[in-house]
Amino acid sequence: MGSKAPSLGDLLIRDKLITPPQLEQALAEQKRTRERLGEIFCRLGYLSEEQLLNALSRQLGHRLYDPAKDAVDLALLEIIPLEFARRHGVLPIARNGVSLTVAMNDPQDVEAKDQLGRIISDAGLQELEIVIAPKGVLETARETNYERLQGGRGVDEAIGRVSDQFKDLLIADEELDQAEAQRRAEEAGVIDLVDRIIAQALQERATDIHIEMHETGFVIRYRVDGLLYDAHKPPRSVYTGTVSRVKIMSNMDIAERRAAQDGRFSYKKDGREVDVRVSCIPTIHGEKLVLRLLDKGNFNFSLRDLGFSEEDYRILLHAIHQPYGMVLLSGPTGSGKSTTLYASLLELKNETVNITTVEDPVEYQVAGINQVQVNERKKMTFPTALRYFLRQDPDVIMVGEIRDQETAEIAIRAALTGHLVFSTIHANDAPSTATRLLSMGVESFMAASALTLVAAQRLVRRNCRFCLTEYTPADDVMVAFHEILAGKVGGTSAAAADSGVGGVAGRSDRGAGSAHAAGLESVPGQKPRFLKGAGCAACRGRGYKGRIAIIERMVLTPTLRQMIAENRPASEIRALAIREGMETLRESGLKKALEGMTTAEEILRVCLSDDQ
Repeated sequence: MGSKAPSLGDLLIRDKLITPPQLEQALAEQKRTRERLGEIFCRLGYLSEEQLLNALSRQLGHRLYDPAKDAVDLALLEIIPLEFARRHGVLPIARNGVSLTVAMNDPQDVEAKDQLGRIISDAGLQELEIVIAPKGVLETARETNYERLQGGRGVDEAIGRVSDQFKDLLIADEELDQAEAQRRAEEAGVIDLVDRIIAQALQERATDIHIEMHETGFVIRYRVDGLLYDAHKPPRSVYTGTVSRVKIMSNMDIAERRAAQDGRFSYKKDGREVDVRVSCIPTIHGEKLVLRLLDKGNFNFSLRDLGFSEEDYRILLHAIHQPYGMVLLSGPTGSGKSTTLYASLLELKNETVNITTVEDPVEYQVAGINQVQVNERKKMTFPTALRYFLRQDPDVIMVGEIRDQETAEIAIRAALTGHLVFSTIHANDAPSTATRLLSMGVESFMAASALTLVAAQRLVRRNCRFCLTEYTPADDVMVAFHEILAGKVGGTSAAAADSGVGGVAGRSDRGAGSAHAAGLESVPGQKPRFLKGAGCAACRGRGYKGRIAIIERMVLTPTLRQMIAENRPASEIRALAIREGMETLRESGLKKALEGMTTAEEILRVCLSDDQ
């Protein structure tokens, strides 16, 4: 006979994780409450959940759940109902022959294991392998995968029904008359399919849906965390009905297939309302539709939520609490500029402040803020709205985007006459953001006087926190970052990637604050440590989940104001701003990478080099 496994208490005492008096107290508590001993240890603060699970793993001989390696086979979720998985804290992971691997938070739950045994027996399986998972990690993986199964299965089933219905009919768009296109769009199966496509996109956290026909076939793609991926590839027979249905919902002309069209509609599901903006253009293989999904719910982000560093947060907070002046953000479409401005407005919102915005479109609806939608047909343009705003006793004004000289001049005048103005503009970096106003025709001395803070912003994908692993970026990636920090002086080369951060202090035009901000100068000769998501159930195997902002902010000092007033080139303004401590987009991103929040490759993907 084999030796008996030690009890949990004895194991914890042997490993010096608890003391004998603590065990006695926990056992007395167990008699009173009938809780599991491990739960009591955690509740009393004697153990962390991680320590408890490691001890149970050693005691029971079960390995620990690894989200990076234990990818979930979605087909197995059909075996175990979601309600059972929730009630007993389990998640089926993989199948190996006649054995099913299941993650459990409580491997000592005898009732759950007995019922699992009966369920797998009915499914033709014979053995049950248990892996132990932290409660939070298990819940995230379980909900994510069951939702993924349900959403994808629902769309695929709807595609199958529509495909069977139309497989023998004409599929070429130009061969269909308006009546036939209308008939297909009104079929119950097509209506259900479009509904499921949008519902799944929202579940996947997509910002856009692309419906397009290629030479090779019909594709539906979702943009998630800034990147597109193929979600479904339905048969060609599904294409016309899907496109026609979306066009009808958007109040477009379904008979017009040779001209670009725009439309919009509202989508409601489970108490959630989303504004859908639709753009349709003709291509050589058929019409392409892009659906932009804008959540109409109340905006609830704060500047803290956006991932800014403590220094960035402090500087932004100081700028937006000035009594007047202009805060100007730049960046490409989808870089989070509006989100940052809305978060700033929420910081200021109270019953003593009159906040008014003019936008095209209004992206978020915020209670307590007066929001105006641009309407060219009604002659409600950005300049017109701004002129009326100044008669409305405003304290804070937000202009969705400065597009022309007239809007820029009125916004500047408002900032100079005692109002706090927020806006966005298209430019590549912070110094160019300031000079862009001058290129529009704004007087340089007015811009120099009005601007309080200018900043360029980008969004980078956030590492999935459930599958973080340490890695070494490729040599070319390391070289790119070492060249930034070393200022391309002192012979920085590929060898720098192997010697850590040597050369950081050699940058002659950089204040010491930048190297310190990157957190590198304190470990000379040591390689920086980078983390990435290996891919797991929670992030759909992508390694990333969600996005964070990186920012290049330029505070207007007296010397910078003088350079702007003199209409000096952006390159000269940039050089001075760097000497005065401005952190470039890549440096801001590098800090995030070194903190494990994103990857070095993601920073290079999003940011231009610092000499561009």
